[in-house]
Amino acid sequence: MTTPVCSSNSPPQYYERSARLSCVVARSSLLHLFLLLATGQAVLLLWLCDLPLWLFWLSLLLVCVYAFLEKRRLGRMVGVISTRERRWFWRGESDEEREFEFCGELVLLQWLLVIRGRDQAGAPLRLVLARDALNGDDWRRLQVALRYSR
Repeated sequence: MTTPVCSSNSPPQYYERSARLSCVVARSSLLHLFLLLATGQAVLLLWLCDLPLWLFWLSLLLVCVYAFLEKRRLGRMVGVISTRERRWFWRGESDEEREFEFCGELVLLQWLLVIRGRDQAGAPLRLVLARDALNGDDWRRLQVALRYSR
């Protein structure tokens, strides 16, 4: 059997491969539980400090406002994280896909991922994902992709 002769003498072109990834991120009950425990601990600490009554109520108000804002932030971490051609994308509840680049540290633990980035407009993007927010296969693939993406 013969093989056809190549008409050009140029070396073969190797295309860089990049994996495609698309992971659906759901609400994390684990992160909500940690927030509830941290809020309860802060309230207990305020109670045990024996503060003057006006300072106790002011501090309690600040703790509750902070917990409410963090709960809203955790609620917005529902969407789809994906990659295409070595570019990362986040599509949240607004159904608007935002391309982002990594900036700052990337935390990769067995149960927690913290992704910090900026989108094309320069707006900051912070994703805090717990293991229960993704199914097992997507969690493993996302960790591997993040580990080798930088």
